Amino acid sequence: MTNAVPVLDRLDLDPVVREALEFRRAMFDWCLREARRASERGAIEHALQWNVLAARLGCMDCAVLASAELESNVLGFASRLPVPAWRPTPGRPRRWLHVFSEAGPSAGHSAMAWRWMSLDPEPNRHSVVLLSQRTAVAEQLIDLVARRDGEVIRMDPDAPILARAERLRTYAWTEADIVILHVHPWEVVPTLAFGIPGGPPVLLLNHSAHLFGVGSTIADLMINTRQSAQEDEWSSVYRGMGDRLVMLPLVLPAPAWRVRTPELRADARRRLDVPADAPVLVTIGNSYKYTPLPGRDFLQVARTITSRRPNAYVLAAGVFEDARWQAARASTGGRIRAFGTQLDVTPFHAAADVYIEGFPMGSATALLEAAHHGLPCVLAARSCPPPFGTDGAVYDEMGVDQPADVEEYIARALVFVDDEGVRQRTGQSFANAVEKHHAGEAWLAKLDALKRSIPAGHKVYPLDQPPPIQWPLVAFWSAVTIQNRADALGIVYRAAARLGLKPRFDPPMREAVRVAKRIRMLHPIQRWLITCTDRVAAIVPIERSGRLYALYDWLAAVLREDGKIMRFWRALGRRGRGRGLDA
Repeated sequence: MTNAVPVLDRLDLDPVVREALEFRRAMFDWCLREARRASERGAIEHALQWNVLAARLGCMDCAVLASAELESNVLGFASRLPVPAWRPTPGRPRRWLHVFSEAGPSAGHSAMAWRWMSLDPEPNRHSVVLLSQRTAVAEQLIDLVARRDGEVIRMDPDAPILARAERLRTYAWTEADIVILHVHPWEVVPTLAFGIPGGPPVLLLNHSAHLFGVGSTIADLMINTRQSAQEDEWSSVYRGMGDRLVMLPLVLPAPAWRVRTPELRADARRRLDVPADAPVLVTIGNSYKYTPLPGRDFLQVARTITSRRPNAYVLAAGVFEDARWQAARASTGGRIRAFGTQLDVTPFHAAADVYIEGFPMGSATALLEAAHHGLPCVLAARSCPPPFGTDGAVYDEMGVDQPADVEEYIARALVFVDDEGVRQRTGQSFANAVEKHHAGEAWLAKLDALKRSIPAGHKVYPLDQPPPIQWPLVAFWSAVTIQNRADALGIVYRAAARLGLKPRFDPPMREAVRVAKRIRMLHPIQRWLITCTDRVAAIVPIERSGRLYALYDWLAAVLREDGKIMRFWRALGRRGRGRGLDA
């Protein structure tokens, strides 16, 4: 059952949150207007790039999960690409093509694809296309694809969007029977490549269910992975997919809990510098997911846990140690620690007694992996509702729901710390439930069901503009991005300048910048640079403005908030205030 929409401590009434959403919507509309103008003057590549920028803006909040206008813009160019003859393979084995924007280390949705290719019990061919890979391709991926009789195609990330779409269409129509998209939600290349009927069926992996995404018009099926009623509703209604949904849970290697042998546990604790007999609570996630919101401060909760249990440790993998985490480590004698990015989190699973979900943004994959290792898990409190907190079939089956509030979250964690019997029984129940849905024969049965549901060929689907998400949930995500100081205008304006789009505000956008006073104060120097550049651009002929945008790009880099100059300026200001000066 889909959770009721909570009040969320009135984040929805925060004037900065509301202004940020209105400003980003104005920017989104400006990008689409620029895309139309570029299209009207025949600058197709520029039009596509403006659509990408609009999509990236859409991903900064979840007000809407799809845009009918943006999809229509991209589809309008699909007929310009050559149409090769599709040569499907009769019968089996079949040729699967996995398309990524970029494939990172074997974690997240990349790990889903790697395990899928590895575990497919049929002798199918699996190939990979990388649309925007700038880093080296992992040897592990190359070897895996080679074992599946496939190949890895790495496109030039700086090649025109049209050229990459043409190459993708040609390769898919001549070398694939089924296409799986594992791409970034703002990626437009697949929509352009598969924006006409015909060719292999296209499946879109929904690995960012809470974000705006491109591709609803070209996905013959959308693959949901959380086994969540809310995820299905958001995909069907708010992304406009209707009944074109199929479920394939995240796949985990099995059996996972063998890493928690006494020997490995002792070794992991030595490596992490944790006493052999200390209670250890572990959390795993990206740093931005732990940035506090009102009433949702994970670090404060960690302090409370360690104060109530003076021998307990809280270890955070994936979290960078900023000033707050440094202070927590110092004040607890190292019993609260952040370890930064970890390519291998196995030592944390092996050393842990309890897994506690991070917040205000949880990580469904990290929680599942911890549960699969036999760890008792505490979900984030209800003030962090799904899809920002975790839900799914595993927890429904076990009757485990979100704690009512932060105090109950703490209480559940302390029960596991104090009672070894409860800890062991609950951990084994979690492991069994995850195994039933996300590993082994159970997962292979779901993969087989997915294969049977794939249509024979590809179609393009109409998209009426889906409704917006419920406002309190929109406000929650916007508050997270604001707390992480996401400079939407700076990101988009600088990207446009670097792409040679020569951005110029039209009257509606100029008015939006003028009235967004609270947002301007979040990034005053960058906003001043953009405003000055736009004013000068208004009087400089566009064909002679290249140097202007190059100068802007240089100044934006020099004066970035985390740069040496701005750090020195802030330090000077603090020193001046300490001497009683008006800094």
